[in-house]
Amino acid sequence: MNTSATAFPILPAALSAAQSVPEFGAALCAFACEFTRAHGVRVWVKADGHLSDVGCEGRGLGLSDGGLAGRALTQGRAQEEGMLCALPFGTAQAGGVLEFVGADPECIAALAALGPLLALALEGVQAREARRGRGRAAETVEQLVRRLGGSLDLAEVLTATAESAALALGFERAFVGLFSRVEEERAHTGDVFTYGFEDDGDGGFQGGIGLGPVSFRRVVKQGEVILYDRVRDAGTPMARSMQEMNPEVALIAPLSARGRPLGVLYVDSRKPGARLTEDDTWLVLTLAEQASLAIDNARLYGQETRKRENAEALREAGAALAGSLHLHDTLTRLMERATTLFRADAAGVYELQPDGRTLVIRNAVGLPSEYVLRVRAKVGAGVTGRAVESGERVTAPDLRTAHLGGGSRYTRQLLAQGRYPYRGVVALPLKTRVGTFGALTLYWEDALPLDADDLALTEVYAAQASLALENARLYEEELRREREAAVLLNVGRLLAEDQSDAALTEAARLATLALSAGRGLIALTDSSGALTRCATYNLHRPSPEDLDALAGQLGRGPRPLTRRHALPVAGSALIVPLRADLGTDLGVGARPGPDVAGPGGLLGFLYADDPGTEPPSDRVLALARSVADQMALTLSRERLLTALAREEARYRQLSESAHDLILSADGQGVVTYANPAATRLLHARGLEPVGTPLLDLPTPDTRPALSAAWMAAHTHLAGGRADIQIGPHRLEVRLSPVGAGPGEGVLMVARDLSEMQQLAEEIARRGQALEAATSRTVELRTYLTLFTQAQEEERRRISRELHDDTAQVLTATSRRVARLARDLEGERRERADDILADLDSAIQGVRRFARNLRPSVLDDLGLLPALEWLATQAQTDTRLEVSGQDRRLNPTVELTVFRLAQEALNNVDKHARAGTAAIRVAFTEEGVRVAISDDGQGFTTAHAEARAQAGHLGLIGLRERVALAGGHLDVQSAPGQGTTLVFDLPG
Repeated sequence: MNTSATAFPILPAALSAAQSVPEFGAALCAFACEFTRAHGVRVWVKADGHLSDVGCEGRGLGLSDGGLAGRALTQGRAQEEGMLCALPFGTAQAGGVLEFVGADPECIAALAALGPLLALALEGVQAREARRGRGRAAETVEQLVRRLGGSLDLAEVLTATAESAALALGFERAFVGLFSRVEEERAHTGDVFTYGFEDDGDGGFQGGIGLGPVSFRRVVKQGEVILYDRVRDAGTPMARSMQEMNPEVALIAPLSARGRPLGVLYVDSRKPGARLTEDDTWLVLTLAEQASLAIDNARLYGQETRKRENAEALREAGAALAGSLHLHDTLTRLMERATTLFRADAAGVYELQPDGRTLVIRNAVGLPSEYVLRVRAKVGAGVTGRAVESGERVTAPDLRTAHLGGGSRYTRQLLAQGRYPYRGVVALPLKTRVGTFGALTLYWEDALPLDADDLALTEVYAAQASLALENARLYEEELRREREAAVLLNVGRLLAEDQSDAALTEAARLATLALSAGRGLIALTDSSGALTRCATYNLHRPSPEDLDALAGQLGRGPRPLTRRHALPVAGSALIVPLRADLGTDLGVGARPGPDVAGPGGLLGFLYADDPGTEPPSDRVLALARSVADQMALTLSRERLLTALAREEARYRQLSESAHDLILSADGQGVVTYANPAATRLLHARGLEPVGTPLLDLPTPDTRPALSAAWMAAHTHLAGGRADIQIGPHRLEVRLSPVGAGPGEGVLMVARDLSEMQQLAEEIARRGQALEAATSRTVELRTYLTLFTQAQEEERRRISRELHDDTAQVLTATSRRVARLARDLEGERRERADDILADLDSAIQGVRRFARNLRPSVLDDLGLLPALEWLATQAQTDTRLEVSGQDRRLNPTVELTVFRLAQEALNNVDKHARAGTAAIRVAFTEEGVRVAISDDGQGFTTAHAEARAQAGHLGLIGLRERVALAGGHLDVQSAPGQGTTLVFDLPG
């Protein structure tokens, strides 16, 4: 071929003879690459609004991305960019582009003159291809329409579409899959309808397929057909995704209708050497369009049919749910209908607990037993908890990817371990006008198979279920109230008739059964609170220790017991006290007496337990309170009647033995009862008490006073009082009303004042004598005080005279003798020294005697130094301890304390045989406390009295001196434990 710059190129015959656009593109690439001496050439063709690569030749084409070709075709002239050059031919709507890499510019210019010829050749090829493709497509569509024959069976339409596609292309396999879930960039089909997969030796096609982001964009969003060729696409992501089906070639075409994606049509061949043409793509697209219309019509018909079927199923379900008012039957039918209607693998009804935060499974179908027992869902957590909290349906198409979490710790553990048995979950709140009381939750082992219409249907079904459950609950509640009323009536009637052990046992049985418990007991106490009787049901009588332990758990009302505080074997229990503090029997605000109940009005307690670990509900606790109140009411009434009879006998005995006159009169004033004292007094006057008018008993001059008291008894709550005379007896009477309302009787209590007057005179006489004795005692104490003061003054005077006179004379004489002795020698000197020693001893004795009479340290330095000196003078080892803020006291008080301590230490030296003693002085705001203690032999009260009778008045003198000072003496002593004297003195 001549390739000079001036030569006009001649187009090869292969271009006009090409039967398809790819064949045209390959021939044109080979010609252009050779003519222009290019490194590489690519041919682009505009078809269906898209610029497609239809052929390439040479190398360096990685620089080509279609952008330069698109601009050249749009602008209608050649475009250059680096080594690239794009040469358009034909129109922008249906033309093509030659894109060169490293071509000769002159050759490109020569080739540009052939643009119209290239466009005509392309149009001819496209026309031949269209005529051939439309013919096959029309024939295939016609065959599909004839086969369907207007069928609206979706399964038949899908199967026929797959078969028609495979046969039309001459391929072995095909399938149609409808989308079950479409997301933003992904889609997944449900079960697919296949042709040829059953015979390929791989066991048939299982499950659905998924479209990733790339395939989703091309098939769903752009509506393109994906072509796969094993040789061409080897090593690409497409090849890896197609590895399971292992085709030689394959097509994936979109199915859509009315702007809504329906699914995909897949056709492939596993024959070696199989190839795809543009006609095959056109055929599949045409078939997919026709099949989409048929599929959509069948789907819509199926939806309408299913709506009618669902409506009928809902009607039947509503009738079935309304057919029973028993809660258990209603729950069973609810579960069965729900699983059948929505094709669920399991279902459960969750009930909201009284705490408002916890949900438990009340009834279930298909759920594992461990799941039902361990799940405790929290409101606001998980699918069910969110539905109850929001009051709206919550859907989890796939719980593994929905990230809704678990409603309980157990479900969260299963999800974390990947062992949760379900994927699709729908929770529907069960509501009434009052609020949400639970939820109906449906479970599927696979992803959620329900569409929007099915989900709307679940809400309608949940509304029907809510109404049916509420009716059943109301009916059950009414039955429960009737049963509880019957139990209360039977227990009350049983205990009112008989309170024997057999009656108590029967009452325990009735109460236990009413509380839905397995075992029970009734324990009763006496007036002291001790447990005396116990009746059981299905239970051996507990030991006294067990009964006391149960009694220790009693509170003000019924309370649940944990396994730790219940009787052995019990999993859960309750206990409720029987108290007799009911205002109904004893009057509002009244409390039973000790003869009716023990401390706190306790009559006993009711106990019930069960092997299960579920704690008693609030309803059971309320029923337990009602049963206990009924028992307490009956028991307290019977005990009260017994106590009243006992009190009546006691009061009658008291009246019969009373010395006062007791008479009872009716509303007309006629005496109806008189005690023996009244009978004796009136018989002595010749009167018969019973039957005599009460107002006629006193003397005429005191009858007005009795009449006034009679009127006061009927008008004042305090009754009436009067002094009357019956013969020689002066009586003080008090009248009190008996009963209520008009015509009430009167109780008169009269006391003979004759003996009282004599007693009053005797008391007055003895009072005068006591007053005289008291005055004499005061005088004696005053005298004793003055005598003690005078004695102390005399001691001071004598002590001063001994110190200032006698001691000074002896001292002077001693000094004179000492001077005389210095002048003597020999025997005379010795005799003088003896005289001097005797004088010194006499001086020490005089001084000691003076100090004992009145120590000068007390007057000069105060109490504490005087006590310290006294401790040093004692024969027994004595210590002084001081506490509080020390201060000078009144001289009289200091002297008294000193004398008390002096006398006490003298007693210790003489009698205690002690090793040590202590003087403890504590200064307080009120005065001073002095405690003198020793570790001697101690004594008893009898021993102290014996010594006092023998003339040893030490303790008596101490007590009297303390009393004179206005203080108090406390003596603490025991044999072998020493003695402590405690003086409390003011100051």
